[in-house]
Amino acid sequence: QLVAEDLADAIRAHDPGAMVKTLRSVAEVWSALSAFKPKAVILGLDPRGFAETALGRELAAQGIPHAFLCLWGDAGPEGTIRLASPFSEATVAALLAKLADPGG
Repeated sequence: QLVAEDLADAIRAHDPGAMVKTLRSVAEVWSALSAFKPKAVILGLDPRGFAETALGRELAAQGIPHAFLCLWGDAGPEGTIRLASPFSEATVAALLAKLADPGG
């Protein structure tokens, strides 16, 4: 939870108008997805196999860009957007730019 709050603070510092929510479980993410469509989701989950999960399929179906906190080393599918820890406002800004334009 501490890392999530630090990340939320870094996002707010980069974009003071951003609405940032920190959630503690996949169930909370599902609930949030039913209430609104986020511009991006950053997950503290292992990216390996995530695309095949129900949540991974739903984010793809809704076209919601997502990234992962880099807690599992370098493992993960090619093209996975990841944020290494420790992160800074600059690395968070770069992550947000990549999520906003994943093809760029």
